[in-house]
Amino acid sequence: MACHRKSSKSKDVSEEDSILKIASLGPGLEAKFDELKFEIVHKIEKELVDAQNARDFITHKYDELCNKIQYLTELDATVLGFRTDVKAIEKQISELSMRVDDIEKRTICQEVASLTSSLF
Repeated sequence: MACHRKSSKSKDVSEEDSILKIASLGPGLEAKFDELKFEIVHKIEKELVDAQNARDFITHKYDELCNKIQYLTELDATVLGFRTDVKAIEKQISELSMRVDDIEKRTICQEVASLTSSLF
């Protein structure tokens, strides 16, 4: 059985032929590769700039959101303080109202007692 093998010499020759064929196409092909390389690099740079702009925009929005959350937290604390104050005032008003009612009852009782004693 005979085995056919390509020698490394024929492989090297075919690679050299390929390189020579590309080189023989001239500077036009090289210019096309340079143009393609430039376009690829330009697109990558554009994507990097767009990604950085998006990152900056997201960071800015995140900072705004954090500021709003901080403001709302402070506002919530203020409202809670106002509610506590209002409840305390409500309790004081209720106590004062009960005292006034008690004073009015005593006054009415005294007036009724003095009216009754003057009738007899």
